[in-house]
Amino acid sequence: MELRFIKFLLKYRYLLALFSLGATLVLAYGAKNLYLETDYKIYFQDDEPQLVAHESMEEAYTKTDNLAFMLRAEDGEVFNERMLRLIYDLSEIGWQTPYAIRVDSLTNFQHTYADGDDLLVEDLVLDPDDLSLLKIRSVQETAMNEKAIVKRLVSADGSTAMVNVTLELPPEVDPTLSADEQMAQRQARDQSHGEVVAFGDEVIAQFNATHPDVEIHLSGVSVITNSFASSSKKDGETLVPMMYGIILIALAVFLRSLGAIVGSLLVIACASVAAVGFGGWIGYPLNAVNITAPTIVLTIAVCDAVHLLAVYLRNLSLQMSAEEAMSESLRINLEPITLTSVTTAVGFFTLNFSISPPFVELGNMTAVGVLWAMVLTFTMLPAVTLLLVRKRKPRASNEAFLSGFASFVINHRTRVLTVSLAVAFGLIALIPKNVIDDDPITYFKPGVPYRDASDFSLKYLPTVKDISFDIACGEAACVNDPKFLAMLEEFRVFLEAQNGVEHVTSYVDVIKRLNKSMNADDQAYYAIPTRADLAAQYSLMYEMSLPYGLDLNNILNLDKSATKIMVWTNNITNAELISLAERGRKWLVDEYQADVAAPGSVSLMFASIGEKNIRSMLWGGVIAVLAITFTILLALRSFKYALISMIPNSFPAFMAFGIWGVAVGQVNMAVAAVFSIALGILVDDTVHFISKYRRARLVKGFSPEEGIRYAFDNVGPALVVTTIVLSIGFGMLSTSDFNLNAMTGTLTTLTIVLALIFDFLVLPPILMLFDKDSTLEA
Repeated sequence: MELRFIKFLLKYRYLLALFSLGATLVLAYGAKNLYLETDYKIYFQDDEPQLVAHESMEEAYTKTDNLAFMLRAEDGEVFNERMLRLIYDLSEIGWQTPYAIRVDSLTNFQHTYADGDDLLVEDLVLDPDDLSLLKIRSVQETAMNEKAIVKRLVSADGSTAMVNVTLELPPEVDPTLSADEQMAQRQARDQSHGEVVAFGDEVIAQFNATHPDVEIHLSGVSVITNSFASSSKKDGETLVPMMYGIILIALAVFLRSLGAIVGSLLVIACASVAAVGFGGWIGYPLNAVNITAPTIVLTIAVCDAVHLLAVYLRNLSLQMSAEEAMSESLRINLEPITLTSVTTAVGFFTLNFSISPPFVELGNMTAVGVLWAMVLTFTMLPAVTLLLVRKRKPRASNEAFLSGFASFVINHRTRVLTVSLAVAFGLIALIPKNVIDDDPITYFKPGVPYRDASDFSLKYLPTVKDISFDIACGEAACVNDPKFLAMLEEFRVFLEAQNGVEHVTSYVDVIKRLNKSMNADDQAYYAIPTRADLAAQYSLMYEMSLPYGLDLNNILNLDKSATKIMVWTNNITNAELISLAERGRKWLVDEYQADVAAPGSVSLMFASIGEKNIRSMLWGGVIAVLAITFTILLALRSFKYALISMIPNSFPAFMAFGIWGVAVGQVNMAVAAVFSIALGILVDDTVHFISKYRRARLVKGFSPEEGIRYAFDNVGPALVVTTIVLSIGFGMLSTSDFNLNAMTGTLTTLTIVLALIFDFLVLPPILMLFDKDSTLEA
C-alpha cells in the first residue's frame, strides 16, 4: 500500500504539483477578506460575563474610553505656579483631542464654596495668570483634602498629576448592517484610536520641547488599543521577512543545493499563505496574536522539507538515481512526516479550548497551515526537487560527532538515563514557583510607550486598575435618599479598607461637599443631608452650575435611579482584583439587596479572562497529550511505543515550565498556550527517531544497539537542523514588542531545545531498556 502510494506520488508528481499550487492559490485568495482589528474587546467572546457587565455600564454612564496625560517635574512638586499653569494648559488642549467629551484635571476640578446663600461652582484654578503664593497654598489645601482628587488626579505626595480625557469614539460594529457598512464602522473605530494617540504624541512632543525637565507620559484605553495595533503591524512587517532570511541561510548551510533551497522556500511560502488565506475564508480578523501564524507555519514547514531533502540528497551522494533517491526518501519519511504533521496540528487545534478568540484563531490557522505543508511536501516538493536537483557529488560523512555521541549513550545508558531523569524531575519540581497572573501591563515590553507609562504610573500615581459597581435604588431620583446614601458611604468605607485600594469615586462625596458648601462651608456639615429633597436640590443646583462636559453622568445614570462607584487599585494581582470585586458584590448582597449587577471594568475583564483562559488551556494541554499519544498508537500500531513516546513528548514541556518558574514565574494566556503549541512540535523529534529505530529493527533486523546507531546516523543530523530552525523561528517571536508573542516564542524555544537534548539522552536508553530482545515483531 505504501509503495503504491509512493509510486503514485512520483508518477503524477508534476500534475500533483500543479494541483497543489492551484489549491494553494484558492486558499490564498481568502486573504482578500482579511483586515486588522485592534480593539481590546476582540480578546473576549461576545457573551463573556465581564464584557457584558462592562458594556452595560457604558450604556448607562459616560464611556470609559480615555486618553490620560501623566506629568511630573524633576523637583517633584505640582503645587507651584509653573506646574499649575502647565496642567491648566494641558487641560485646555485636552478638549481638542479627537472625540473628547470630558476633561478632568486638578485645575478644572469643580470646586464649590458658599457666598452668603449662594452656591458657587468654579474651576479650582480659574486663572493661571493670577496665582499668588497665597492662592497656590489655597489650591493645594483644597486639593489635598478633596477625596475626588487625591490619588486620582494628583498623587498623595503632591508630586505627580494627571489630566484625563474621556472619549466618545465611533460606534462599534452593528452586526445587523451590511458587510460593507460593518467594515466602514470597524475601520472608523480602529482609526479613531490612532487619531487620538497621534494627537497625544504631538502634544507630548511639544511639551517636551518647551519643558524638558517635566516627564510626561500618555496612557489610557486608546493607548493600549493602539499599542495592540502597532505591535501587530510591526510583527507582520518584520518577523516573516526576517524568518525567510534566516531560513535561507540555514538551508544553504545544511543542504548546500540551490534547487533544494528553491523547493523548500516554495513549500513554506505556499503553506504560509494558505494558512493566512484560510483565516480570511473563515472570517478571522488579523490581530496581535494570530498574525504570528505565518511565522510559526513556515518554521514548521521547513522541518518537513529538511527531513525529506536530507535523505534524498544523502541517497544522491551514494550514487542512487534521482528517482530511486526520492522514492527511498519518501518511503523512509512518509510515515513520520505524516504523523508529526497530524500531531502538531492536534496540538494547535487544542487551542480551541481557549476562551479568547485570537488564540483559537491562531490555533486553527496554524493547524491548517501545518497540514497543508505536509501535503505540499509530498506533492510539490518531489516534483520541484527532481526537476532542479538530479545529482550530488559523493562527500565525506560529517556525522562522526553524532556517531560518537550514540556510542557514549549506548555504553553508559544506565548512568545517562538516571542523571537525565534526575535533572528532569528536579526541574519539574520547580513548576509550583509559577504564579497565574495575566497582567495587561506586562503584555508589552519596556520601551513600548504604554508599558513605560504604566511603569511610571505604578511608581508615582499607582491607580492602575479599576472596578466599577453599578448600584440601583429602584426609581427615578432615588439616589438622593439619605438611607441609600448612607449605604453607599458604608460601602465606600468598606472598599477603602481593602488591600490594594488607592481611590474610591462616589456620589456621596459630592453630596457631602455640597451640604458643607450650602452651610457656610462649616466642616460640621460635611455629611449626608437628612432629607432627600434637600440632597436633590443641592445636586440640581450643582449640575446647573457645571460647565459643558463636566456633568455627573460619569457616576449617575440619566434618571438618577442608579449610581456607579469606581474603585481604583494599585497593581494587585488578577486573583486579588477578582477577589476584591467578589467581596464588594457580596457586601452589597448582604448589606443592601440580593439583586446586584455584576461589577465590571476593562481591568476586571482582562483579569477574569486571564484566570479562566489559563485554566482552560491547561486542560487543553492534558487533552493534547492524550490525543497525540492515541494518534501515535494508531499510526505505529504499538502500545509500547505510544507509551514510551509520552515521556520525551511531555517531559521537556514540564521541564521548561520549571525553568520558567525560576526565571520569570508569571503564567499568562500566552504561556499557558505554550504546552499545547510545543507538544505537537516536540513529537517531531520523537516520532522520527522511533520511526528510524523501528525501521532498523523491522526491516534490517538490527539489534537494539544497532538500531539506536542507525537512528542517530539517519535522522540525527536532520533533527539537529530542524531544532536549530525551530529555535530560531520561535526565538524570533521573542523579539516582538508584544510580550504575549515574545513569551510564547521564548518558552517554546526553550522547550524545543530541551526536547532535542532529552530525545538524544533519554529516548535511546528507554528504547533499549524496554526492547532488550534481539528481534522485533511488527
